[in-house]
Amino acid sequence: MILQRLYELADREKLIDDPSLVNKEVACRIDIDDSGNYLGIQDLRQSVEKPAKGKTPAKVIKSGGKLLPVPVRPVVRDAEGQWKTTDPAASGKEKPAVFLVDTIARVLPVNRLLDEDKREKFASQRATFWRFMKHVIVELKNNALEPIARFADKLLESTDLEDRICQDLDSLGLASTVLCTLALHSDSGKCLGERTEIISWWREFFGGDFATQQAGGRQGLCQVTGRVSGISQSVKTKVKGLVPIGCRADAYLVTGLDSADSFNLVGAEASMVSPEGIDGFTRALNALIGNDFPSQRTSYRVNGIMFLFWTREKHDHSMMTLFEPEPDQVRFLLESASRGVQSSQASSDAFYMLTLGGNSARVVVRDYLETTVDRIHLNLVAWFKELTIADLSKDGNGYSSSRVPLWMLANATAMDSDGVAPDTPARLLQAAIQRTPISDSILNACLRRLRADGASGFYLARMSLIKLYLLRKGLPVTETLDPSENDPAYIYGRLLSIFEQIQYDALGDVNANVVDKFYATFSASPGLVFSRLFANAQNHLRKLKSEKPGAAVNSERLLSEVVAMLNASPPSMRLSLQDQGRFAIGYYHQKAKRFQDIAESKAKKAAS
Repeated sequence: MILQRLYELADREKLIDDPSLVNKEVACRIDIDDSGNYLGIQDLRQSVEKPAKGKTPAKVIKSGGKLLPVPVRPVVRDAEGQWKTTDPAASGKEKPAVFLVDTIARVLPVNRLLDEDKREKFASQRATFWRFMKHVIVELKNNALEPIARFADKLLESTDLEDRICQDLDSLGLASTVLCTLALHSDSGKCLGERTEIISWWREFFGGDFATQQAGGRQGLCQVTGRVSGISQSVKTKVKGLVPIGCRADAYLVTGLDSADSFNLVGAEASMVSPEGIDGFTRALNALIGNDFPSQRTSYRVNGIMFLFWTREKHDHSMMTLFEPEPDQVRFLLESASRGVQSSQASSDAFYMLTLGGNSARVVVRDYLETTVDRIHLNLVAWFKELTIADLSKDGNGYSSSRVPLWMLANATAMDSDGVAPDTPARLLQAAIQRTPISDSILNACLRRLRADGASGFYLARMSLIKLYLLRKGLPVTETLDPSENDPAYIYGRLLSIFEQIQYDALGDVNANVVDKFYATFSASPGLVFSRLFANAQNHLRKLKSEKPGAAVNSERLLSEVVAMLNASPPSMRLSLQDQGRFAIGYYHQKAKRFQDIAESKAKKAAS
């Protein structure tokens, strides 16, 4: 099902119209004159401003390159001396290279830029690159391409040329791993891959080679394309761009293992997928990961998880609001639920989401979902409504906010992003788009951090997540303080905030306040420390009455009102996990109310 949907996307976007080529960004161009002399290297990358982050100032960097058609598979000579396409990692005496476009180390002699143990391998690949280039020039019988062959000879003959090339690369800041291509000076900057006769020749060569390699192979019904065709024994196309989630530079989604052999089906034959099917779904994956589709983002990474999302037809969806919520976007999303802004055609369109993890050379599918655009829209509306809670930040002033991206919610469960459980982002995303409950383990992780962090642990993302958990367990929770809520755990949380404020009014800033010292115990077992905290508050109030009588009267009245809401039974000696969540919300709401009162008071003074 997953591979079929990816293949449908590739077909819709015309990614497989030309199976012999794939578009890639090429970082530089090697210019050659009509005599085969080296003229220099042209940097094809664009200047991009990298925004400031923390203490690191903004700076301009070189990135990307010129988008050019690149042969989809490398070439190599077989034992009979015949050229063929092959796997990039193919073993053998000769090493494969890509026609027209390959890395600098596989095209130019740059040994002083390479590790000594890798020089022999790159020399072999470089030899393959130039032998095949000369072979193509002979096949085309085009004298205009002869300078390319002469340049290849000069690379072997001139020892000074390597020094010139290395100096040029250093001055441009180009690594030996970036892609490069060739161009004749007489073509006015047009790369070889932009010459029609060369691309036409490659397409014909690729088609003939493909037919030869498939001849005599097993035929079967491809489970991806739905057509009878040759079935692959191995997977020769790779998924790129997954290094940040734990994969190697290139990784396979499907591969053939000896352990998978069955019923005389060898390697990848057991999956019954044709080369066309493999090429199609891999191109779709690479396009989704690279956000190659215009006007709409299709991938987002949260720590070690990659989320991919797309629709059957070309319709907008609200997924990026989940990952990068802006106030206007969230407001529009919430208001659209009542206005019905989506068309019926878009609403019924199918929506797909694929969740990927990495495991060295393989891509791990962690989750997959098929639903509709309107269902996603409705569930995201519910998500942001249920996340909305008072904001204690400087800009929030205790008022409600729901601008919490998914990555921030995930990080709220740990000390930092490295400590987030691998499955947490996927669980949260599932809860967002399927409106499922939040797991107890996520609430427990949030509460554990509150016990460890003390007063500094109460911030918007973590408290939004706790509120969301409680709501999806069927427990009522308001966005801001609910003065009528008589749940004991909620009231005890409010009291801790009142104790904190009374202490601050009496003593000012202290190294460790009442929250830092007693939150862990009071939130889990109120009966153990309630009397002690209440007595301490009374001591602080007595001090306040002599120094700040007004503050003392207000605090004492508030304390009495909240204590009066408790029933006559002794404080509980043990709160459940859910009640500990309510305790945290009570503390947070009471503190937010104080922030809101201060902001309103300042606003009134400013207006008067």
